[in-house]
Amino acid sequence: IINENFAELDTRTAAALAKAGQGVADAAAAKVKADAAVPGTALGVSVAQLIDGLVPASQLPSFVDDVLEFPTLADFPATGETGKIYIAINDGDSPANPTRQYRWGGSAFVLIPSSPGSTDQVPEGSINQYFTQPRVRSTALSGLGALLNAAILATDTVLQAFAKLQGQLNVKLGKNEVATDSDKLGGQPASFYTAVMTGATATAGGTKGLVPAPSAGDQAKFLTGAGTYAAPSTTQTSWGGIAGVISDQADLKAALDAKPGISSLGISKKWSSGPLTWSVAGILNLTHNLGFEPAIVVVKGRYKVAANGMAIGESEFSVGILYQSAFLGVITRKPTTTTLQVQVARDGLRLSNSAGELMPVTPAQVDLVVEIWA
Repeated sequence: IINENFAELDTRTAAALAKAGQGVADAAAAKVKADAAVPGTALGVSVAQLIDGLVPASQLPSFVDDVLEFPTLADFPATGETGKIYIAINDGDSPANPTRQYRWGGSAFVLIPSSPGSTDQVPEGSINQYFTQPRVRSTALSGLGALLNAAILATDTVLQAFAKLQGQLNVKLGKNEVATDSDKLGGQPASFYTAVMTGATATAGGTKGLVPAPSAGDQAKFLTGAGTYAAPSTTQTSWGGIAGVISDQADLKAALDAKPGISSLGISKKWSSGPLTWSVAGILNLTHNLGFEPAIVVVKGRYKVAANGMAIGESEFSVGILYQSAFLGVITRKPTTTTLQVQVARDGLRLSNSAGELMPVTPAQVDLVVEIWA
């Protein structure tokens, strides 16, 4: 029995070895076919090879060589390697400090954007287009809708708001007319503001409106409360009941007759020259326009400096002409109803001092003032 068992075992072993040998032969044949299909120059270049059951890193694309994670960018090695991706975890999904990925650029780590940096890097499509101000300004108001005379609400769309705005304007202003008072439109039609005023009557008041235009020939007329143009009255108006001749007003005539006439008043008008600058032997031609020849003329010397016991502004009447081996003082000449001449004497003026002495004065000390009564 034992021998039979060993014989059966040998038979099975031989069969297994035969199958194994056939498998090796088949594998060798497959290798020959595969090697014939792939050029030797492509091995390890365009076609990866398995070495110990793995594709070596040298045959992998550089951007998937390796991914290294670090807490932050500051934790990266001082010098990176090409073909590796470096991840800075940072605060994860935090918008302020999210996870970022870098590559080694040869001298520094370069950030790899996870998405386009801005919409400028994303091409525009034919349907979803970018917003621009020129596009907004040139957009047609398609779908404006019915024009409504209603208030604009916060829930309205832009087109609805425009429709309401135009509807309100259409009601407030006539399309072919101009309102006269844009501050008080109040929803009224334009004809409301172009109506002409209505004049008042003895029993009814008028209504406000536009002033009616005057007709040709009415340029000298005025608008009455009746709303019409009328010429000014030419009828004489009596003021205070006085009309006709003065002799018809006995009481008024008697009162006026009791008053003295100007001719009987004697001296009734006065004129003063104010300060006059004079010179020795000079002539002053004065215009008084009193309408009468002077009846009284007074010439005063008014001091403009303190002298001879007189203060500034004080005056002294001139004594006229004195003759004592000299011609002194002033004299008035050539009186008319409008003019008068004042002549200063050849030897100047003398005014008194506090001792009663005559003292010479100069134009620098004294001005002349002439007063006339007529």
